[in-house]
Amino acid sequence: AFTGASEHRAGLFEVANGGTLFLDEVGELPPALQSRLLRVLESGEIRRVGDNHSIIVDVRVVCATHRSLEEMVSSGDFREDLLFRLNTFEISVPSLRERMSDLLLLTKHFVEQRKETVSVGTQIMTDEATEIMQQYNWPGNVRELANCVEHALVLCDELPIRTEHLPPRIQRAGGKLVCSSLINTSSGKENAVADASGEGELHNEPQSLKQIEMQAILDSLGRNEGNKSRTADELGISLKTLYNKLNQMESTETSPEAA
Repeated sequence: AFTGASEHRAGLFEVANGGTLFLDEVGELPPALQSRLLRVLESGEIRRVGDNHSIIVDVRVVCATHRSLEEMVSSGDFREDLLFRLNTFEISVPSLRERMSDLLLLTKHFVEQRKETVSVGTQIMTDEATEIMQQYNWPGNVRELANCVEHALVLCDELPIRTEHLPPRIQRAGGKLVCSSLINTSSGKENAVADASGEGELHNEPQSLKQIEMQAILDSLGRNEGNKSRTADELGISLKTLYNKLNQMESTETSPEAA
């Protein structure tokens, strides 16, 4: 049927014959595949690529989508007859933003998936991190939450997950400064970072917001080995904004007043 085809391979419907076939994100099917799927559902027959004979299959089809198929039908992006065929029984699962009470439970589940052992009673997230996550809208639903947890576990050596471990977009949704934990001048850890990088020590006397911002940028650059793209992502700003701030810092250092 195509170049290199040398052996028989069963398709999904043939493999699922007598059982259940799960089709995820059915709303993303292009029109041509929608027509083919409808034909199979109505006739109960499939045809292998390049074959002249049909095969009868008995398959229960379960579909999932995050989109409104009714709206897609109205816009002409999804076949109405296919929707009627698929929608024998519908289970509507509320989006994550509509069931924030499940957020901690789901977060714990994803943490346990990625951690070999989580002791009973271990705190998964700090109260502040939990509050920020509950303020976020979660447009990507549970999949985005799983990605967020994976991001946090890469950054934290041990539980609980703290605010600074969350992706920048989620921190911004909570109205928190992304690098808030990095500019705490009373922290010995931050002083050690400054000393080790040779960028001078952080003083305990009051600093201006501009000085704190400059120090946070320098610290982030040090952690990311000078990689400006990663630094901008960590700080939650665009690469262009980072370059502008670095240019401002450079011009300040070289100005006669600074000298």
